Amino acid sequence: MLLPRRAARELLLAIAVSTTASFLRAQAPPAPQQSPRIQEAITVERIIVDARVTLANGEPILGLTPKDFTVRVDGVPAKVESADWMPETALARELADIDKPEVTVNRTFDVPAPQGRLLIFFFQTDFARNPLRVAGQMKIMSYADQIIDSLEPDDRVAVFSFDSHLKFRLDFSNEKEKVRQAMRGSLKTDDPPPPPLVPMPSLSKRLDLEAMKSAASSERALFLVGNALRPIPGPKSLVLFGWGLGKLAGGQIVMGVDYALAKRSLESSRVSVFSIDITQADWHSLQVGLGKVAADTGGFYESSYLFPKLAVDRLERTLQGHYELEVRKPELKKLGVHAIDVQVPKRDAVVLARTTYVDGQGPMER
Repeated sequence: MLLPRRAARELLLAIAVSTTASFLRAQAPPAPQQSPRIQEAITVERIIVDARVTLANGEPILGLTPKDFTVRVDGVPAKVESADWMPETALARELADIDKPEVTVNRTFDVPAPQGRLLIFFFQTDFARNPLRVAGQMKIMSYADQIIDSLEPDDRVAVFSFDSHLKFRLDFSNEKEKVRQAMRGSLKTDDPPPPPLVPMPSLSKRLDLEAMKSAASSERALFLVGNALRPIPGPKSLVLFGWGLGKLAGGQIVMGVDYALAKRSLESSRVSVFSIDITQADWHSLQVGLGKVAADTGGFYESSYLFPKLAVDRLERTLQGHYELEVRKPELKKLGVHAIDVQVPKRDAVVLARTTYVDGQGPMER
C-alpha cells in the first residue's frame, strides 16, 4: 500500500530518530553504580581497674555491685558496667561461696593466669647501715613467720632486695622455707647467685643481670621488676618493706624521672604496691615517697614503728580479694595519660585503686 508523501516522511524521520537513539545508548559509557552506604563503626573502650574496698583494718567489704562504685576519668563520670568480686584466698572463696577462682587467660599471650596470688617481697636494705633502718628491717623479720604462714599452696612468692643495686633472691615459689631463707637473706649486702629457673610464672629470663647491677636507685629497681612482671597475666601485689623513696630537695620530696617510669611499669603490669615502712621513727621525710607509690598503684602505706603486727594483720586481710571493675571510658578530648578516681560512697569504706590510665594500655585479660 502506498502512503501519502507527508506520512512517508514522518515515518522515515521516526525510524531515523529511533536508530540514532539506540546507537547513542550503545556507545555511551555504562552508568556509574551507586556507591554502597558506608556505616560508621563506633568503638567503645573499656578499662579494667582492680579495686580493693576494705574497712580501716583491711577487712574486705563484700557484696558490692556496679551501682556502689563511682568512677571519674579526668573528672568526667564513667559508667561501671561490671564489678566482680575476685577472692584470692580460701577463706575469701568460702565467704563468697566460690570453690575455685576462675582461671583467667591473657588474650595477648594466651597463657593461663595462676590460680593463687602472685606476691613480690621487695626489701630496701640500707647500704650505709643506718641503725634506724637496720633495726627496723630486723624487727619486721620477727613477723616473717606470720606472713609466710598466711601463704596458701597456690600462692607464689618472689623476693628482691635493693642496697647499692637490685638483687634477685628468689623466683616465684610456693616453698615456704625458700621464701623464709630469701627474706632473711635480704638483710645482707652480698651478691646472691641467680635463682634457679622455675616453671611459669617465672622472672629469671626477663631480668637482665647488667641492668640490675646498673639500677642505682630503688625507683629504677622497681621499674625493672615491673617490666619483668608485664607478660604474666592477672593482678600482682608487691610488698615493699622499705625506708623511703624520692629525694629531699628544697624542703620537699622530689620523685624524679625514675619514679615516673616505675609507676608506668607497675601500672601496666597490674601491680599494687603495699608499703610497710621499716624506719624506727614517728615520722621521716622519705615516707612521703612510700605513701605515694602505694596510693598511685592501689595499695596502702603503714608504718611498722609502733605497731608492726597491725601493719602485717592489715596486709593479710587486704590481700584476701579485690573487685575487678569494667569501666566504659567516657568521650575525652585528649589522648595519653588520664586520671582515674574510684570511690565507694559508703561510710568507713577504704578504696584502693590505681590513679592513672594510659590510652591503649589498659589490660583486658580475664
